[in-house]
Amino acid sequence: MGVLVGADGSAKLDLGDGLICVANIFSWSAKLGREMLPTTTQADEFRRRTAGLGDWSGSFSFRLQFSDDTTVAQSSWQILDFALTKTDDELKADLELILQRYQLPPDHDIFSTTIDGIVQLTGTVVIGDISLNCEDPEQPIIAVASWEGDGALTPERSDLEP
Repeated sequence: MGVLVGADGSAKLDLGDGLICVANIFSWSAKLGREMLPTTTQADEFRRRTAGLGDWSGSFSFRLQFSDDTTVAQSSWQILDFALTKTDDELKADLELILQRYQLPPDHDIFSTTIDGIVQLTGTVVIGDISLNCEDPEQPIIAVASWEGDGALTPERSDLEP
């Protein structure tokens, strides 16, 4: 199983009733794996296997800020309600996990081949739970969402706008 970690990305949380909350991710981890299926027959002396379905799971961290802005406040309250009561049976998010971002002048590019743009992983995930760190009440709450993939994880490359 491969493990990736990063410190940049975004998640569009579908809170229902047409409300989408965009969370700016400051820390994430993703586990990429594939189940192993047995193919051993009676004639074999050793176990045989083949790769099965791919799967991915992980967590991401973002700051939860309560605000007087109606949209932000409603999103924060709904995320808080989900975290505390788990009333929603399926909180989904469109996830973008940044692997690499470059926009350097050519004289700083030591490899002379570095791309201008973003390399990221994207996909839809189902949030299993959200943990909240409220240790400093004068700072935004740190929310950590645990998730599992809902379909494929796709690597993408996008060019940065000049």
